[in-house]
This record gives sequence, structure tokens and C-alpha cells, in this order.
Amino acid sequence: MNRSASLLLLITLPFAACVSTPEFKPSAELNVRTSETKTTIVGYSLNAQPIELRRYGWGPTRVLIIGLIHGDESEAYDKFDELWECLQRREYAGRLTLEAIPNMNPDGLAIGSRFNADGVDLNRNWPASNFAPHRRRGHAPLSEPETRAVHRVIDERSPDLIVVFHSASSGPFVDPDGPGEAAAEAFVEGARRTDPRWRVHADFTNPAGSLGSYAGLDLGIPTLTIEFRRGQSSDSAHEAAKSGLRVLFENLVNSNR
Repeated sequence: MNRSASLLLLITLPFAACVSTPEFKPSAELNVRTSETKTTIVGYSLNAQPIELRRYGWGPTRVLIIGLIHGDESEAYDKFDELWECLQRREYAGRLTLEAIPNMNPDGLAIGSRFNADGVDLNRNWPASNFAPHRRRGHAPLSEPETRAVHRVIDERSPDLIVVFHSASSGPFVDPDGPGEAAAEAFVEGARRTDPRWRVHADFTNPAGSLGSYAGLDLGIPTLTIEFRRGQSSDSAHEAAKSGLRVLFENLVNSNR
């Protein structure tokens, strides 16, 4: 599961508010080993809002967390900063590289919409083998700047595990894609300490153009779609995420000893 150091990403053009989406250019390589969070901007939304990437640690196993992709599913995102602080543990630093995109849909979040400013579902806009053009999926894969930005991160950083936060009326559950069932069981083990209803929903149907279809099924990256219960408090979502991720990360660390 070892990964060579990858390129970090920076925006090198000045911010141009609401005129056009600024161009993305990659930065030089960063090899600094640090137990502090490094934050960079990896892209902009249609309304020119920045999309951040946070990084902690330098371990061989890379984990990418996406805190929000649908703007009306913010149950766990509302306390994402607190969650990130809890995850920065020194015992992880040399064994895991934790990276997070807290919010890949800032325009949707601003208006409480599932979609981005162009009316596209960013979880249906991936270059998956099951993609089909639709006004809600986009005319082509990666037609949206937000999806392109996160796709570049996945392509450049080559994560070993992807965790994405959502919410659903049928939650709480974890939908694993690719070889992700063991990771899903570990998350559920931890999350059940806060709510016994957490379960693995392995037979969940993959929508066309979803991140789970692309990263999990097509690329073979273990991908966990974490579905919190729609409308649950941010406090309870935070506790479930914290407990679930800690058990998951402890399993990853122990497997690398």
C-alpha cells in the first residue's frame, strides 16, 4: 500500500470573483514531514469560491476525506473543523497521510441545494463507466470545475482509501465500493458506540456517474459513502464520525506495523 510522494496543488492565478473560474496549475513537490496541517487551494467553484485540501502526516497509507459534496447534506460538515482537529493524532502522523477536502460544493451549501450553481449533482459527474449525460449529471464527465478539482487530487495523490460524507433518510449506514467492506465494518464498529443503528449497506445500488462507481468500482480504491441520518444534530453526527474514523484509522495503523 506504499505510495510515492505526490504533487501538492496550488492556485497560481489571482482570484477573479464571479467573472470566470480561475485556472488551476499544479505546484512544486512538497516533501516536508510535519505533524501540522498544511492547507492549499486546489480549485474554485463556479461562483469562484475556493476548494481547500488539508493534509496531516506523512505515512505510507493515504486517506482522503470529503466532508461535503451535496449542499443540503451538512449534518457532519457543520462540525468538520472540530472533527479534523480530533483526527490529528501524533500516532497517526508517521503511519497515515490524512487529507481532507472539507467542502467540494460551496455554492450548493450557500443556498442549501444538493446541486452546484449550474444545477449539476457533483456526485453524478464523475468519469465512471456507468456515466450517462443528463442535465443533472452534466453534459460530460468532469464538466464541472468542482469535480475536476477533486478528480485532480485523486489522480495526483493516489489515495488508498476515500471516505465521503452524505446523509439519507434511511441512514445511518455505510455503503462500501470497491474492496472497501472491511473498512466499512471498522467504521461501523466505532460509530455504533454512539448509535447502535449504524450498519453496512453493501448492496446499495451505485448511481450513474457517482464517485463510488468511479473510484471504488472502476479504479479499485476502497471508497466509503458514509450516510448519516438526514436531519440528525451536528453534535451526534460529529460523535459518530469521530468514533467511526478512529476505529478505522486504528485498524489501518495496526495493519502497517
